[in-house]
Amino acid sequence: MAATAVSTPAFADVFSGPYVGAQISRDAYEIKAEDVDLGGGATLSFDGLSANGVGGGLYVGYDYALSNAVFFGVEANANLSSASLSADLGGLADAKIRARESFGLSARLGYMLADNTGVYARGGWQSTKFKSSLSDGVDTFTTKTTQDALVYGAGLETRVGAQTSIRVEYLIEDFGSAGLNRDLGLNGIRVDNNKLSLGISYRF
Repeated sequence: MAATAVSTPAFADVFSGPYVGAQISRDAYEIKAEDVDLGGGATLSFDGLSANGVGGGLYVGYDYALSNAVFFGVEANANLSSASLSADLGGLADAKIRARESFGLSARLGYMLADNTGVYARGGWQSTKFKSSLSDGVDTFTTKTTQDALVYGAGLETRVGAQTSIRVEYLIEDFGSAGLNRDLGLNGIRVDNNKLSLGISYRF
């Protein structure tokens, strides 16, 4: 009697092992505030001030196939952004904020949609350097600070060759106030970065 062995394709194995990659992104920082105290009894509220720019960077990571269809990975990244914002705070002061270099760590959990394509959720931490200035027409105050953000979002990755894959991600970087409340002596400010990126990975 002959026995026939039937093997189950391990789809998640296509995202198993170490990799390096490069990405470009559209950074869209949204700065919101409610009842900002400008001094002298003056307050200001605003919603949706944007600091837009192009970013780019490198990443390195390692993925594990947890089952035929599920994979898990850890990743580190380094990025540089050109996002900046100049704003007139109600005629009382002028502000400028720029995002510079950033570094981060994250993890992802994914599910295979097809033999070579997976969708995943990502969560982690990002540290970004900001340069900000505030001028009231007489004095200018400038600060440089590095702020941490909670990062969360989702992406899709597909293999396009034996060792190469392409991915698209949408992430939100939640910086709280990004230190602006403390450094500029204000309150009520929140900063988020809505980041859309395209990356190419090489797997070993």
